[in-house]
Amino acid sequence: MLKKWIIVFLVLCLAVPAGICLAEQNYTPGTYTKEGNGMHGPLTLEITVDEHKILDAKLTAHMETPGMGDEAAKSVLGQLVEYQSLDVDTLTGATVTSRLVLNAATELLKEAGADIDALKAPRERNYDQTTEFTADVVIVGGGGAGLSAAATALEEGASVVLIEATDILGGNSLVVGGFMNAPIPELQDHHFEARSASIESLITDALAEEPVSEEHKALQDAVRADYEAYLKTDKTLFDSANWFALQTWNGGDKLGEIKMVEKLAGAAYDDMQWLIANGQEFRDTVTLGGGALYYRSRYAVLPNGLGYITAIKNAIETNKGDRLTLLTSTHGDSLIVEDGKVVGVKATNKRTGKEITARANNGVILATGGFAGNVELRQKYCEGEKWPDLSAKVLTTNTSGVRGDGIFMAEAAGAALVNMEQIQLLPYCNPWTGLVNDVVGGGDGSSIFLNKEGKRFVREDGRRDDMSKAIIAQTDGMMYIFGTAKSYGVTDVRDCKTLGGQPVSYLLDTNPNGYIAADTLEEMAEKLGFPYENLKATLDSYNEHVRAGTADEFGRVTFKDVLEEGPFIATARKPAAHHTMGGVRIDEMTHALDSEGNIVPGLYCAGEITGVIHGTNRIGGNAIVDYLTFGREAGRNAAQGK
Repeated sequence: MLKKWIIVFLVLCLAVPAGICLAEQNYTPGTYTKEGNGMHGPLTLEITVDEHKILDAKLTAHMETPGMGDEAAKSVLGQLVEYQSLDVDTLTGATVTSRLVLNAATELLKEAGADIDALKAPRERNYDQTTEFTADVVIVGGGGAGLSAAATALEEGASVVLIEATDILGGNSLVVGGFMNAPIPELQDHHFEARSASIESLITDALAEEPVSEEHKALQDAVRADYEAYLKTDKTLFDSANWFALQTWNGGDKLGEIKMVEKLAGAAYDDMQWLIANGQEFRDTVTLGGGALYYRSRYAVLPNGLGYITAIKNAIETNKGDRLTLLTSTHGDSLIVEDGKVVGVKATNKRTGKEITARANNGVILATGGFAGNVELRQKYCEGEKWPDLSAKVLTTNTSGVRGDGIFMAEAAGAALVNMEQIQLLPYCNPWTGLVNDVVGGGDGSSIFLNKEGKRFVREDGRRDDMSKAIIAQTDGMMYIFGTAKSYGVTDVRDCKTLGGQPVSYLLDTNPNGYIAADTLEEMAEKLGFPYENLKATLDSYNEHVRAGTADEFGRVTFKDVLEEGPFIATARKPAAHHTMGGVRIDEMTHALDSEGNIVPGLYCAGEITGVIHGTNRIGGNAIVDYLTFGREAGRNAAQGK
């Protein structure tokens, strides 16, 4: 955890000035508990008071997003106790949770006999007047890429100013699926009982393709050599950095730059080891993440992206000394360019409106993410033949602070933008919220996708764009992810957990349209409104392929369990805008490049803000590898002024 960060709230110092007296309260002493509504489900709040003072306030149960909603709750309740006031600051990035927790606290304090009007009276706050900062490296964006860049720059001995538009570090990297890809020899040597002909067909098919360039041929030859060496061993699953690179490049329709894809694939294993060295815990299995296309995904123990962000923060804490200044709730507005070189950032504090100047001795790193949540931008750049409707009707998985602003900051400084029309819709999202943290099952081989007629319609281990387009073409543009207790590794489906760690029992009880369980296939068909004969025929056909281990009529090649014995569970899902593959053109050292391929001096970019890696479709599990590989590269090079 990050302790003792030099956090500059140019906002409010959150301190009651000397001489300001709060109205004395007369509480009925005791501990009060209340269940209220959170953003994603119920939360339980506990407050303890004596005659005149709030002694403690905490959540004892909740279903909020790990690292985001729970951090907002801690902040709000911490302020409540520290300042004995309901005039607290909500956290941008988790405003809804902040207000819901504050509402629940208000109701509890009423019960304790509080004078609520007095508790809500405005507190005086001191403002930090500092508006000028200088460091070796200035970073805009506190998500995965920005934090990775900060950690590495600090490891290199540089001083860092990190600017983040919200009050919560992590951004979209907190709400990811929680798995990353890497060839992991120690876990893949004997992953299966026997070699799988259907899985190995992925390799032989890729090697049989006619190369479209010399780079493509060279990469194929490297994979061929790796594969031939593998065939002489008793290993049961083939993988290598070269195969990872070839599959990633092919999976984006060969639009990405091969050298950039090779860098990503080649760094993945080292990135994973760096995380582990900084406290990250992974499950000891290799699996198939949703849209990952191959068995090289590894899930974190902690839900969503919390484990990754925590590990990166640990690396920052280990190396920061007094060399880190963190400016939260501060929006990067523009780059400062002098004599053709980027030398700093102009920013605005979002609470006070004060203009901030952060100057960089060595370089500026933009890590502000993409624009999948920005309806105006995605319609402007990405709406077309592939995705004819990207209006507000299409929900998003993105957090509110990720708007694509940094892309245009870079462009204004001379950087070229590429592949801006490329956007990914994630097929596994909640039809009413767009979020993915409440998904059960997905693309790991444990489930199938059913339309409203009770039939399969797409390969579940395929590309995310293909799956999303296929779902949109179904009745009501939605599907059900269908699995069994056995396929999900439990005895009772009520014991399942969502991707974000939520108990499925609550969702089954409160959201009957979105989460449905049944003991028999007949009961499930009735609850879903499927013709039983359709559902039975669908499962019979699928189970035949599972037993045979052969590719099915949709091209699926990965299988886990037959789906024939209840209890069964189905969850409603719909695609949502997830990731933009276009953005700033960069080189292997993360320098921003202009339209002629020349370096924009002093400017580095990393993460989803860039546009040269993923092509038309980002492979599931590669976003984390991307932000680690190129975030660390940017931090290293900016620190050294390379």
